[in-house]
Amino acid sequence: MGQIRLFILLIGCVLNFGALPARAQDLGSLDGTWEGSLAAVTVPGAAGPPRLYTVHIVIAGTIAHVFAHDTTGGPFQELKPGAFHVSRLGPNGVIVAIDSGQDDEGTWVETWNFAVTLKRHDTLIVNLYRIVNNVNLPLNVDHSKFTEAEAGELARTK
Repeated sequence: MGQIRLFILLIGCVLNFGALPARAQDLGSLDGTWEGSLAAVTVPGAAGPPRLYTVHIVIAGTIAHVFAHDTTGGPFQELKPGAFHVSRLGPNGVIVAIDSGQDDEGTWVETWNFAVTLKRHDTLIVNLYRIVNNVNLPLNVDHSKFTEAEAGELARTK
C-alpha cells in the first residue's frame, strides 16, 4: 500500500511540474549581420526555373540592407538600396520592400518579403516571398505576373 501511495505522489509531482510554464528562451536580437543560402520552394505562379539565393542581410532597428547573388556566384549586389524596412515583435520580424519602375516592357510593381524568426542566437530562419506584376504585359506572357519563394537558415556573422 505504501508503494502505491508513493507512486501516486510521484505521478502527481510529474504532472504538477510538467504544467509549470517553460522558461523563456533568451535568443537575443534580430539586429546584426546574417548570411546563408535560401533554396527554392515550389509555388503556383512561379516563372522560370527555381533559383538558389545566397543572401547577406544587415538588420539595424527598422532598417535592413539586403545583398544577394544567385548560384552563378560573383560579388553580392544590394537589392533595392534604402527600400527595406523591418517590422518586428520579439524574435520574429518581417523585412519588406515594395516598389515600382519602368523597363522596356512597361511598368512593373515588385514586393520582396523576408519573414524571419530567431531559431537560436546565431541562427535565423528565413522565408523569402517575391511577387512581380508586369502591369503592361498581357496575361499570356509567362512573366506578366509571377512569384517565387525560397527558404533556409542564415548564420549570424556579426
